[in-house]
Amino acid sequence: MAEKSELERARRVLTALRALPDGALEAALGAAIDDNAELLARVRAALHSPDPESALADALHGITEIGVPALDPQNALAAGHAIAMTGEQLRSSLATLAAGQHELAAIGDAVLADALATDPTLVPLVEDALALLGDDGPFGALRAAIEALGGIGEVFAAIQRGDGQAAALRGIAKLRIDRDTVLAAAPKLAEVPALLARAIEHARVRGDRAATARLAIAYAAMHDDDGAWRDALDHAVEAKLLGEARRAATRIEATAIAGAKLDDVAQIADRIAALARELGESDVELAAVGDQALVLAQLGLAGDSRAAVARAQVIAAGDPKREIRAHLLAGQVNERLGDDAAARIEFRKVTERARSAALEHELGWAALHLGRLEAAAKQMFRAGQDLELAQQIGRATGDPSLLALAIAARIDAAADRGTAEHLLAHEATIAPDIRAELARRLDARWPS
Repeated sequence: MAEKSELERARRVLTALRALPDGALEAALGAAIDDNAELLARVRAALHSPDPESALADALHGITEIGVPALDPQNALAAGHAIAMTGEQLRSSLATLAAGQHELAAIGDAVLADALATDPTLVPLVEDALALLGDDGPFGALRAAIEALGGIGEVFAAIQRGDGQAAALRGIAKLRIDRDTVLAAAPKLAEVPALLARAIEHARVRGDRAATARLAIAYAAMHDDDGAWRDALDHAVEAKLLGEARRAATRIEATAIAGAKLDDVAQIADRIAALARELGESDVELAAVGDQALVLAQLGLAGDSRAAVARAQVIAAGDPKREIRAHLLAGQVNERLGDDAAARIEFRKVTERARSAALEHELGWAALHLGRLEAAAKQMFRAGQDLELAQQIGRATGDPSLLALAIAARIDAAADRGTAEHLLAHEATIAPDIRAELARRLDARWPS
């Protein structure tokens, strides 16, 4: 029988063990080596015995000091990495699901209103999907757990520095808890796409085009799949929902541009223009026709691109602001087609008229294009004026693309390296990564 002093020590150890976070002893056992591993195994067995206090006293009999190190850093590192991998495998899919969460949250009220008006049996499906994506449900738990797993590097660093082993064990135990949260939340959250798919089919069968389109947008955002986005576009066009159609078209066009499928971009833009024309949305139609014209020019289809510009001019006729945008489009198309003289004429019309119309965006971009063309034609004084104007507008409107391109053009057109360095050094509003790229451009223009 264990002595009284051993029972008292066992009682104290038992109290301490019961205060550990769930999984801490298992984490320690997985990372321990040699005699310590054997000791921890006996401790774990004692905890599951009918009389833990006596069993623990027997397990600790003759033990005066636990050897060092009780925790093998390499084993702990491997165990921690294995836990963290669970989160890493879900991180990218969670990001995609987060996009779907925002899409569904944004359209949720509209979808529910559609359902209530046409088919109340659709409501539970949509409500279930919305509930699962809420921050107080599995989505919130999954996101919090993966964020916690992101701190695993701190635990590893502590182990490798030889910091307190108890703290390291608690860190690994917490990782285990977070991993378990991820595993518990993920299957539940995985129901959302299936719920949406059922809701889409249900709405389609019932003839609810608006609900079908909006649910299809959320479904596509969760999968981030080109085919799903194309289905969503079809549903949106059929339902005559211009906003949803444009949202889907933007994602499809981005994929097409990345894959150099410019024909696709032109076709999608034409569909949006046709829907906008049908709904009487002239600004949207003008923008879509402009996208189409620029892509056709990029493809070298001069006749088709000029015909699209002519369409844009018809759409814009009678509205001063739209007419300015049509001139900007004409200038860009002519520039892409290599007709620099015609492009300069159109850009000058924009710079002359955009100020009074308060169209700073159009003014800035016309000044950029015009300045670059003037620099190419060795009209350096005019080029300097227009590029400086573009830079000022880019800074004032917070347009990083316009600002960066204007500075780049001024670097290219500068008389010497000192002038280029001065203008780059005195532009304080550009981001560090853009500044670094501009500095590389400067070095390429004037090697030091």
